[in-house]
Formats: sequence, C-alpha cells, structure tokens
Amino acid sequence: MKLQDLFYYRTLAETRSFTQTAEAFYISQPSISIALKRLETEFDTSLISRDRSSKSVELTEAGELLFEKSVEITDLIEQTKKEMHSLGSQTVTLGFLPTIGGHFLPQIMPQLAEYLSDLKFVEEESSDAMYELVKKGEVSAAIVGSDRQTLDDSHLIQLPIAQKQLHLWVSPSHPLAGFKRISSRMLKETHFVTLAKGYTHQRIFEQWAKDHQIEDSYIHYSNEIQTANSMIASGMSAGLMIDLLVRDRSDIVKLELTDAPEFYVSLLVNKQAKQSNRQEQFNRKLVETVQKTFN
Repeated sequence: MKLQDLFYYRTLAETRSFTQTAEAFYISQPSISIALKRLETEFDTSLISRDRSSKSVELTEAGELLFEKSVEITDLIEQTKKEMHSLGSQTVTLGFLPTIGGHFLPQIMPQLAEYLSDLKFVEEESSDAMYELVKKGEVSAAIVGSDRQTLDDSHLIQLPIAQKQLHLWVSPSHPLAGFKRISSRMLKETHFVTLAKGYTHQRIFEQWAKDHQIEDSYIHYSNEIQTANSMIASGMSAGLMIDLLVRDRSDIVKLELTDAPEFYVSLLVNKQAKQSNRQEQFNRKLVETVQKTFN
C-alpha cells in the first residue's frame, strides 16, 4: 500500500468527487481510480459505491472506517514532517495576542536579543486558538490570557505574568459615566457588547452576566475588539474588558466594578513537543526571563 493513496482517499471521501480530488493533486482521474483500487485490494473490501446516473459517490461502512483512520494517519504524517523539519531548523517561535503581547513583549524581548535574528512571531486574536496551537506543539511557547488562574494540562509549563480585573467601559455621555464605582444591581437595564465565542473575554463576561442575571436580549457580540470599542464609544452599549484592550481612547470611560471578574495572563510552554536544540535553548531563556521579570 502506498501512503499517498491514503491522502487521495481522504480527499475523495471529503469531496465525494473524483474530479475535485484529481484537481486537488494535479493528477488525472484514472490515477485516483487506480489508487482506490489498490486500497480496496489491500483491505479486501469495497470502499465506495457509485451511482453512475447521478455521478454521486457514497462510502460503504468499511469506507467510512477507512476515512476516519485516514484522517488520523495523514494528520500524523503531516505533523511528523513538521516536527522533523523543525529539529534541524534554527528558527524559534513565540506566540502571542497583539493586545497582550504589545504590552508585555517590551519587558521580555530585551533579554532575548540573542535570538532576534532567528525569532518568528506567531499572532492570534484569540487566546483559545493560541492555546490549541501550543497544546498541539505547533507553537512551542506563547503568551495567552485565560479565565482560569491554573490550566489543568500536564503537557504544559504555565508561568503567571499578570492578573487583571475587568472594568466597566462606557462613553462619557452614558448615564453611568458619572459614577466612580458600579455595582451589578445598577446594570440591570444596561445593554452590553462583548467579544464573540472563542475569546476568553466572552467566557468571563457570560459567566459574570449569568451570575448577575443579565438578560441575553441585552447582550450583543462582536468579532473585533475595535468594533466593540466603537459600540461602547457610541453610547449604545457598555463593555467589560481589561484595560489592555482599551488604550489611547478618550471617547471611552473606565469605571470600577464592585465584584469585578479576573483575567489571567500566562506564559505557556509545551514541554513534550518535539523541538530543535535552538528552540529548547530559547524556551529555557524565556522561562528564566518571565520568572525574573514577573515573579
């Protein structure tokens, strides 16, 4: 059996089209048919059923099983290629969120100057997305935000960097703008904007809203931080965010909450990921720097 046949089969099962599969690999349709025949011979079973009149492709029960396994196998092969390539690479990676990284990187990078020529930054808007990259080993180390002080993951080293309270943000013309400190009972009729699903702020806000009985109809969602800030500045909504997400804006006022939820910033390092000697050296230096700077 040829490993490449599994890549062909996975795409065929996903597209249900010989034409699209052939085009995806820049080969002829008969080549896909031959690869399919090799797999059916190897496993001594039929993998697909074809309705010639409608030109549709359906997977047999055995075909469904092989599709499931082919996804696992081809993903593993691709990940192995990446890891083997990284072993001989001098490139080192560091992941961060633009909003958080822009605040903490200036305190970290001067002590990592020796790696600057080899450093590749990986940016993600969402801490959840960055966490998954670190967990999978696609990014060796990253600065992320979380709604939990401690992440329960034995594969990761977690070093605390900062603990931030969320504040209430409103426009200067908002009825609440005249108060210095706000309690949840003052917010029953207030409309809110928060970041959409996949953002740490969204989880923190939704838990806070549930605890304080904020009605869903009063909550609006945005995929962009700047859009959320603009909605707040317009006076349409209030927002709960850490101050790192609202900077250099004179059209938004920060108010203290009596029972403000917390946002935690940490350095995550995947201690089990396959990595080059250069990346291991960088990670050790990064951990030392964070411990010295923030602890």
